[in-house]
Amino acid sequence: MPVKHVRVARVATLVCVSLALLVGCAQLLGLKADIAAGPCEIDDDCAPGQVCGSGTCQSADSAGGTSAGGSGTNGGGKAIGGSKTNGGSGSTDAGQGSGESTNGGSDATAGSDATGATNSGGTETSGAGENTGGAGPSPECKVGTDCVGVDNDCATRTCTDGKCGVDFEKQGTVLTKQTAGDCKKLICDGKGVVSSQTDDTDLPDDGNPCTLDMCKQGVVSHDSAPSSTACGASSQFKCDGKGACGNCTQNSDCGLDNLCATYTCTSNTCRSTFVATGQGNLANTAGDCKKNVCNGMGSPVAIADNTDLPVDTNPCTKDLCANGAPSNPPEGAGKSCGQYSTCNGASACVCSDPAANACPRLGAQCGNVTNGCGQVVTCTNTCNDGINTCNGAGNPNKCGCTPRPLICGALQCAGTISDGCGNTKDCSGDCQSLCPDNCQTKTCLFNGPDGGCYCSACNG
Repeated sequence: MPVKHVRVARVATLVCVSLALLVGCAQLLGLKADIAAGPCEIDDDCAPGQVCGSGTCQSADSAGGTSAGGSGTNGGGKAIGGSKTNGGSGSTDAGQGSGESTNGGSDATAGSDATGATNSGGTETSGAGENTGGAGPSPECKVGTDCVGVDNDCATRTCTDGKCGVDFEKQGTVLTKQTAGDCKKLICDGKGVVSSQTDDTDLPDDGNPCTLDMCKQGVVSHDSAPSSTACGASSQFKCDGKGACGNCTQNSDCGLDNLCATYTCTSNTCRSTFVATGQGNLANTAGDCKKNVCNGMGSPVAIADNTDLPVDTNPCTKDLCANGAPSNPPEGAGKSCGQYSTCNGASACVCSDPAANACPRLGAQCGNVTNGCGQVVTCTNTCNDGINTCNGAGNPNKCGCTPRPLICGALQCAGTISDGCGNTKDCSGDCQSLCPDNCQTKTCLFNGPDGGCYCSACNG
């Protein structure tokens, strides 16, 4: 060995001997696996290769072990008392310090492993990080109406795979509901908004034959009609060119009154008064989902009335109105339509009181009964003891004894007789009916168990 290296080795040996007294230098040279333990609070209080566990410096290997790979990179992390890679398989982790996890959660103040717990499978059970791979978010909706917002004629809320959305009508779609005679047309803009568009074909009508009803670029106009324009109840007059019909002498010259219009002749000029739009006391047809009202121009018109339900008196159908259209779709199967009946899902009410249930439900022991659906059911006769009979003693569908009359008759002088239901009568002294009225002495003559009543002395 070169002299220089020998000197270095001697110096190192002297230093180690000195340090061994304090911290166990043998560990530094790799000559001894375990070294003397000393009190500590943190790892820095211990010699290199040691860690502070439970207030005592310990070998890193005996304190929990450091597996190849260094600090934890998959669910592990730094932990005072030993690090683990990929969960580790260390025997007993005693650390309580905080740890970091690069894939499995945030710092855990309670440490990676429970103090003193044996971790045979390598899964840390205390202080684990936040679980980033847990259950997904709950669905936003089940149906479209669960979503925020309000539907309109151009936008409908939807729910697809638990996510809320909106279904827009195409741009330019004309709405079904329009205001007649306003020179406008309601359409969809393709983004769920109802917009108004000029429609000069949607002409107004003020009910005055002496005005010209027009649309001028979406604006309602009623210019005066030419003086040659015919007017009056039978077009017998001419307009005055100023919007009035003249030369009348009586109200009927101007028009016939109805529930939506009144005509008068004032100062030889026809005047008209119309009931406001949507009003009027007009006759209606019940259940057609419509209502007859005035159109504001002297004529009746039918509008949708979704409160005028088409009641068909069938408990197994729904009575619905949809924008003025009546319908009676079937109720769902199982809906009650009577005490013992349910709907079958096809608009019919069917019996739900089976024949087998009728007799025990009514307590019938025999005979015929009617179930809850009006069907006649024959019950099994249980009156089979030879004494009781069906409907006995006047009890319908019950077993009971019907007594025989207690009349001695030909059994006079025969002793006791029975009605068959436990009641008896003594006929031994009942000797009267077989003797004539003029018999003075009546005698019972027995022949076997029976006896007859005979007259032994007669008058005359």
